Amino acid sequence: MDRRSRLLAGLYAVCGVLLVPWTGVLIEQLHGQAGKRCFSSSWVGLDVLEAVCLLTVAALLSRRHRATSPAAAATAAILCMDAWFDTMSASPQLPYAESLAMACIAELPLAALLAWTAWRALEWAAPRPDQAAAAGTDGLTLEQPTKAPG
Repeated sequence: MDRRSRLLAGLYAVCGVLLVPWTGVLIEQLHGQAGKRCFSSSWVGLDVLEAVCLLTVAALLSRRHRATSPAAAATAAILCMDAWFDTMSASPQLPYAESLAMACIAELPLAALLAWTAWRALEWAAPRPDQAAAAGTDGLTLEQPTKAPG
C-alpha cells in the first residue's frame, strides 16, 4: 500500500474513533432520552453510523479491497446528509453558527476527501478495459476455453 493510502486509512480510522467519545457526549446531553423514539436520539444513531462507516472505509482502504470505492462514496453521502440536517435543524444564532462551522471545517471537507478516495479507488478496484488488456485479461470474466480446431 502506498503512503497516501496509509495516511488516508489512518485519517479515516482516527475520525471514526473520535466519533465514539462524541457520541458519548451526545448520549449524556440527552439525559437518558437516547433509548426513546425522539428526534434527538436520531443524531446518536447517525453518529454511530458515521463512525462505523469511517472505520469500515479505513479497513477496506488499508487492504485495497474492491469495496472501498462504494463504501467511501456512501460514507461521503452520509457526512453530507449529517451536515445538512445539523445546520437546518440547529437553533438560531450560536447553535446554528456551531453547526455551520462543523459542516464547513470537518464534515464537508471529510466528505470531499472520501469522494476523492472513492474515485481514486476505482483505478485499482475496477481497472479500465485498456488497463486490463495490457495486463492480459478483460478484467471482468475468467478466460473462456477456446474450441479445438476440427
